[in-house]
Amino acid sequence: MSLSRPAKRPKHILIFGGTGDANRIAEDLMHEFGRDIRLQLSLAGRTSAPSLPDGVPVRIGGFGGPEGIISYIRSEQIDLVIDATHPYAIEISSNVAQACQAVAMPCIQYYRPGWKKTDRDNWIEVRSIEEAARILPQHGTRALIACGAKNLHAFEGLEKTWLLVRTVDAPRDPFDLAYGEWLFARGPFSIESETELLERHDIDVIVCKNSGGDATFAKIEAARNLGLPVIMIERPGAEPVTQATSREIILESVQKFLDK
Repeated sequence: MSLSRPAKRPKHILIFGGTGDANRIAEDLMHEFGRDIRLQLSLAGRTSAPSLPDGVPVRIGGFGGPEGIISYIRSEQIDLVIDATHPYAIEISSNVAQACQAVAMPCIQYYRPGWKKTDRDNWIEVRSIEEAARILPQHGTRALIACGAKNLHAFEGLEKTWLLVRTVDAPRDPFDLAYGEWLFARGPFSIESETELLERHDIDVIVCKNSGGDATFAKIEAARNLGLPVIMIERPGAEPVTQATSREIILESVQKFLDK
């Protein structure tokens, strides 16, 4: 009588998400590896009614820094971490990298390629949102602020530039927007809709982050076509973990991990 081998435990993969990329990565992994893996998606909970992939358990909320992530990795018996948060989510990416390094946990950061400037673009590149706010009055009198919901207080007190501040949800800590208005909208946006928005509000300068991807690139194309300057906040550096610049590389990396 032969004894059958016990079934292998599916590898438990924790994805730090909150982006469309994270959802697509989760869907890719489920399709490619099926029962060989068990996925969990972690969201910070900063946007209401986030779109989520079907069939993936979701955890919403912070961890309390690297120590909290370490505790969760251990309690949930995580085998692999994928950081697919927003390219500008500096704090959580740093916490994830520190936690994974502390416990020798394999970690892959999806580092979405940034947008590339062309000869038709007029970008003024800055290192921070504070620098963008400081130079804004030099470049326009009616600005679209499309750089997320964090650190918007940098634009408070501007009196010479009217602001159209676009965020996905109402900011939890809004500043006093005395000269301008809020606009709550979620991408993806089309070139046509972005062009119409810029023309309707007589926008003559845009402030944004070099987020990369397709969902919000339309504003860059619209600005290019209209000849508008863009104050572009540069991207932060990648974390010292394994990097992947495409979903295909993520799949290849997970396959190698499962083959070990």
